Amino acid sequence: MRKLFLFFSLATSLLAAPKPNIILIYSDDHGYADLAAQKADPDIRTPHLDALARDGVRFTRGYVSAPQCVPSRAGVITGRYQQRFGVDENGKGPLPLAELTIAERLKPAGYVSAQVGKWHLEPPPRGNADEAAAPPAHAFLPGAQGFDEYWCGPMNSFMASHDLKGTPLANPPQRLTDPRFRCVWQTEAALTFIDRHARDPFFLYLAYYTPHVPLQSPEPWFSKTPPHLPLQRRQALAMIAAMDEGIGQIRARLRELSLEKNTLIFFIGDNGAPLRPAAWNGSLNLPLTGEKGMLTDGGVRTPFVAAWPGKLPAGLTYEPMVSALDVAATAVAQAGLPADPALDGVNLIPFLRGEKSGPPHAALFWRWRSQAAVLDGRWKLILLGPTQRYLFDTASPEGETKNLLAQQPAIAERLLTQLQAWDATLQTPGLPKETNPQDQIFFATHIDRQPGAAIAEPTAPKARKKRNP
Repeated sequence: MRKLFLFFSLATSLLAAPKPNIILIYSDDHGYADLAAQKADPDIRTPHLDALARDGVRFTRGYVSAPQCVPSRAGVITGRYQQRFGVDENGKGPLPLAELTIAERLKPAGYVSAQVGKWHLEPPPRGNADEAAAPPAHAFLPGAQGFDEYWCGPMNSFMASHDLKGTPLANPPQRLTDPRFRCVWQTEAALTFIDRHARDPFFLYLAYYTPHVPLQSPEPWFSKTPPHLPLQRRQALAMIAAMDEGIGQIRARLRELSLEKNTLIFFIGDNGAPLRPAAWNGSLNLPLTGEKGMLTDGGVRTPFVAAWPGKLPAGLTYEPMVSALDVAATAVAQAGLPADPALDGVNLIPFLRGEKSGPPHAALFWRWRSQAAVLDGRWKLILLGPTQRYLFDTASPEGETKNLLAQQPAIAERLLTQLQAWDATLQTPGLPKETNPQDQIFFATHIDRQPGAAIAEPTAPKARKKRNP
């Protein structure tokens, strides 16, 4: 009933201005270093993403709402902190049907929406008895969350409403297979959707499953990677190059259809790269501290770009912190829909155009597994379990490698009060009461070590201690 009410109430308040197409591209386990425009690693080649940054805005402090895929995706697609509806971490799904996705929010404005690639918001696997009593998994696929078309799956087998030529399938969803490297069919599905809806305002959520494991060596991209690098690094570079080429094809198609100047594109990584030897996917988080699974910047600060030729400044490097949660609020505003106070993000466009001064956010918040954090400007407080606290000056040369808790207790207490106030608004309030053993290992590896000790990362290039850009 809530969704039906919002549909009719919002439909009466639409503005008459042309509505831009909106494309959200979400990569997977894609470390901060692996966008050539970041200038963090000389081996990465992303010419089309670099062109997107030159034509638009590169955010140096772009954050996601979790260091893990399920909660990060629940946050970006709803524009709300995922802890507000119980999807705190992997295994806590599905995305509740009562939550409004960007697709559902844009529908009253006449948008047609599609999802391509990794969804990961259906119910997690359960025991046989639970499975028998639970709704079928397809009840939580994109078609149940406002998407008119979908090709939902990370690899070569996926659930779809249409075939890859755009022909509707009978009794969807139907399972399809495609033997090509996953980025290739995901790009084709996106192009098919754009071709058929060139005259409609559309929202495309393109979730490339790259460079997440399983690692592959797709050609012709793999042969172009530097042969002296570790195999995992070469595979990651090849997979990112395949995604990058797909993004170039999409932008070329938009130009062919005279849609480029009426299309707002976001590109964001869902979380940082894993660096543990057994889990490393070949991606890098340089020069940041930490990795996937941590609330240090290495886990939640990712490649983040937006472009809208003629509407956003070209070549802008934007330094204030922004959030993936801002995509929904920005999309709603550009569609001419009224702002919804339930959204936790903000409309970024006035800030990027210089129409609003100051940072978009006074603070950003996280709570994941046995960690919680608040980022207020340059200061970041991280809680690990019930007793361990870390205070970092992210603008200092040491960044998140030097704990300043003892030197700045007043700042730490102020941030803790902010974090507690935010936590009290969540579906299930409660800061960490115990310490997850893996979280303890993460912090012991990346932060709680003797000066000069190396990160345990034998096959990956070692992380460098550098100032956060």
